Amino acid sequence: MLTADVVVIGGGSTGTSVAFQLARRGAGRVVLVERGAIGSGPTSKSMGIIRLHYSYEPLIRLALRSLELFSHFEDLSGGTADFTRAGFLLAASSAQMPSLLDNVALQQRLGVRTSVLTPAQLKDLDPRLEVSDLGGAAYEPESGFADGYATASSFASAARRMGAKILEQTTVERIVVEGGHVQAVVTSGDTISTPRTLVAAGPWPPSVLEPLGIRVPIESSREQVVQFAPPPEFGRLEVVIEDLAQGFFARPEAGGTVLSGVLEEGAEEIVQPDGFNQGVDFDYVERVGRMWAHRYPSAADAQVRGGYASLYDVTPDWQPALGPVDGIEGLVIAAGFSGHGFKLSPALGEVLTAILLGERPAVDISMFALSRFATGALIHGRHAQGILG
Repeated sequence: MLTADVVVIGGGSTGTSVAFQLARRGAGRVVLVERGAIGSGPTSKSMGIIRLHYSYEPLIRLALRSLELFSHFEDLSGGTADFTRAGFLLAASSAQMPSLLDNVALQQRLGVRTSVLTPAQLKDLDPRLEVSDLGGAAYEPESGFADGYATASSFASAARRMGAKILEQTTVERIVVEGGHVQAVVTSGDTISTPRTLVAAGPWPPSVLEPLGIRVPIESSREQVVQFAPPPEFGRLEVVIEDLAQGFFARPEAGGTVLSGVLEEGAEEIVQPDGFNQGVDFDYVERVGRMWAHRYPSAADAQVRGGYASLYDVTPDWQPALGPVDGIEGLVIAAGFSGHGFKLSPALGEVLTAILLGERPAVDISMFALSRFATGALIHGRHAQGILG
């Protein structure tokens, strides 16, 4: 039997970030358990968009702190997140502008460097944009994108160097709870005696927590991404754009290509987290291609280079379940991020580490308690697309 002061279940960007921060703070024996390889789940196919535009103060504070950590990631971890500061645009129709303006005002009060651009200013920023159906956009010059797999791998490597034990290809079979306290985590390889456990397992927490009588309303949504290659005369896409007017996103990718997909208002296809179709559907490619061609007419004949599908762990309000689990001492959850967890993961490493160590975290995340789903206190952002938070 192994013994640990804290067990982290899940080797994605959040779990590895927490393991790193625990090890960095000398929090005793830290064991991370991952069912596959580090970063091999949805983290490896994350779009990696780093932006600060949220509707709620805790999410903005988490995103702002995470951007700071991404900006100095090599100094922090000794590894790389492949962070690129490309800038971020959130484009909106005239009808959507009031919500956008409210969010920008909140962000500015919290110290975010963001502004609102008119359609004319958007054309100045990128003359290739079609802006006739836009009322404006929020612009964050310091935001951009990073690589999920690189981030998780770097956090895990740094945690290992600091003494954490990383168990890959190891399945969690159950969490042992006695007298309302966590006692152990039983895995396919061993039993780990521990008083504290974080469940940060992407789409899989229901299988771990429901045997304890804890309902976790997380579903797995299949989410697709298309890779386009604009014509040479178009040049490179230089900014990350999320287009509320049409409901799609695009971000630069290596080789002058673009990754693009749909900003969902809801889950498009609920699947089982194991064995789902990881390819991209032809009708989806056509749908995204039409939106891309409308926003960038000079690249309407972009070639399709391929695509893939990954998973979002979606909750009823598209907001995460974070923090202690009521009724079980030592049990903490971080799941249900609904597509916007990666960008928050560096700061969540600090916040969840503080909670696991019995400290008051720098960001109050109590509004995201798992218990809100039982009481009906759901959280809804100002925008129709739940992924925007």
